[in-house]
Amino acid sequence: ESELFGYEPGAFTGASKSGKAGMFELAHEGTLFLDEISEMPLDLQVKLLRVLQDKQVFRIGGNRPINVDTRILAGTNRNLQQMVASQLFRQDLYYRLNVIPVFVPPLRERREDIPVLSKYFLDYYNRKHQMSKVLSSDAIKPMLLYDWPGNIRELENLIERLVVTNLHDTITTDDVLSCLELTNIQGEVDIDLMSLPVAIEQTERRLLQKAFTLHNSTYKVAKALGISQPSVVRKAAKYGIKESGR
Repeated sequence: ESELFGYEPGAFTGASKSGKAGMFELAHEGTLFLDEISEMPLDLQVKLLRVLQDKQVFRIGGNRPINVDTRILAGTNRNLQQMVASQLFRQDLYYRLNVIPVFVPPLRERREDIPVLSKYFLDYYNRKHQMSKVLSSDAIKPMLLYDWPGNIRELENLIERLVVTNLHDTITTDDVLSCLELTNIQGEVDIDLMSLPVAIEQTERRLLQKAFTLHNSTYKVAKALGISQPSVVRKAAKYGIKESGR
């Protein structure tokens, strides 16, 4: 609370004698990103809602309103509508925040991003640790088959681990496999050389074909693969895959 709204001198034990401006004040006429908004306690949600409605904050221990004009971006990996229904998130705050929703699919639904992100993280951690590691031509393939339950953070951590711990300058398929949870890899890793776009398409097509042989609707396929139903419909049309019985 003190980080968001700030506090006056001597507002609580250990408070700075000069007080402190909160994030809303510091972001005045700018943008404030509230990550994991779903984890905010209900009592703090009430205070946040008041700030969004009145465009004023009160520092802890203060009685003077401070005008703020701040653009709010909020992020979460949970379903806020379900939390509202379960009374774990305030409905009025949900509608106040939900002006322009942006859905970012999990990494397993956009495997074509994995090579680009891997290169970005590899370059970043090479610079950070003063290394010169490179990925072999087939090292990316097990990453394309992996489910990434930890999403991009897990991919970033994997790349940093490979940069720091690998004894050789070239990171191979075996190096990648040794760091992945093998139970989350869908299918077998084929290390025949091919272009990355082709490898991505072959992986998606194979997974979809297998799912459609086991399930007779796009809804069930989406649930089995852990992706959205519109994604299944779009990818099935791309690869010419039809539902069973059609």
